[in-house]
Amino acid sequence: MPDSAPQNQFLIAGGGIAGLATSIALGRMGLPVRVLERAEKFTDEGAGIQLGPNATKILEQWGVLDRLKKKAVSSEGIAIGDGLTGDHLATVPFGQTAQERYGAPFLLVHRSDLHNALLDVARTYSGFTIEMNTQALSFVQSTEGVSLKTNTGEMKGRALIIADGLWSQLRYEIDRGAALQFTGYMAWRALIDADEMPEPLQAPWTGLWLGKAAHLVHYPVCGGSKVNIVAVVADRWGGRSDGWSHEGDRDFLIPYFDKWSDLPAQVVQTPKAWRTWPLFKMPPLRAWTQGAVTLVGDAAHPVLPFLAQGGGMAIEDAAVLARTLEKHEEDPWQAFQPFEEARIERTARTSFESRQMGTIYHMGGLLRMARNFVLRRRSPEALLKRLDWLYEFQVD
Repeated sequence: MPDSAPQNQFLIAGGGIAGLATSIALGRMGLPVRVLERAEKFTDEGAGIQLGPNATKILEQWGVLDRLKKKAVSSEGIAIGDGLTGDHLATVPFGQTAQERYGAPFLLVHRSDLHNALLDVARTYSGFTIEMNTQALSFVQSTEGVSLKTNTGEMKGRALIIADGLWSQLRYEIDRGAALQFTGYMAWRALIDADEMPEPLQAPWTGLWLGKAAHLVHYPVCGGSKVNIVAVVADRWGGRSDGWSHEGDRDFLIPYFDKWSDLPAQVVQTPKAWRTWPLFKMPPLRAWTQGAVTLVGDAAHPVLPFLAQGGGMAIEDAAVLARTLEKHEEDPWQAFQPFEEARIERTARTSFESRQMGTIYHMGGLLRMARNFVLRRRSPEALLKRLDWLYEFQVD
């Protein structure tokens, strides 16, 4: 099928959070954007997302927060507990503290609500188009731009931005040595009505319960009407799913929490249906960029969920990419390499810190006792200060 779209367009492979965030960032510059999404349609399925101030300050500038107001919950903070004893260990304060400290809120949202808000804003730009059921397969570059082969035909553009997530196949066109590595952990998620939560846990907080080789997270979404629950447990992957939404067997999960205290165990026992997916990490790529082609979000730097920064890093990527394009608008070849250089250190640190958090969450024996001892003696201010490097981010 011949491609009749303008060849000065920016092609974006992937219509998820990274792809739509990039569409908005480029749309604000008046650049024509064409998003290619392999799904036939967007659905309301998905997990909750925690959006730190590093991400919400960007979303506020883009006008996305205005469309999320009725759906987002402002988090008062993180309450950390020991899953085995039920003891409270520490508090990381957000709420008004985060607003005053970082100039933006810490929000709890459902992924589909964030996705819908991003899509609504992207569609306000006249140069934005999106094509569903279109999968990017391979690309070829020339002095005239990028030619992209898809399942529906060939498309041409000034540049290609690969935003097709953890399972990106186009990533290997840039770094053939890229290799995902299974972490040995499976994540399980469920969504329940807010009134199904135990009464002590119905406040607008993120609950984080730590245990040996397992941890549990829960927080309100959908304007407070639902609660997102995520359990992470050590388990064999066995190739059960190469995505992030495989149906899980409830009877398989619950025994992991048999020895936990009543309150967190009750949270795990409440959902009737669970979805599960394997957690993967990836060594840093040798390169994200090749001429007028670059990677963003999980396609470039997958981040484990233990710092809740997968979406945040994608949103930051989009904002920084737009800033570098402002300096080299006529030549993406000159913009994409500085973009990679601007992002590589921060995303590498975020990935490292996330892995470290996972190790801390899952300690057992004497290490668990030492961890709990330290957490009990850390003030809320001291715990929040350790995250300043993450939440104080500015695009400039």
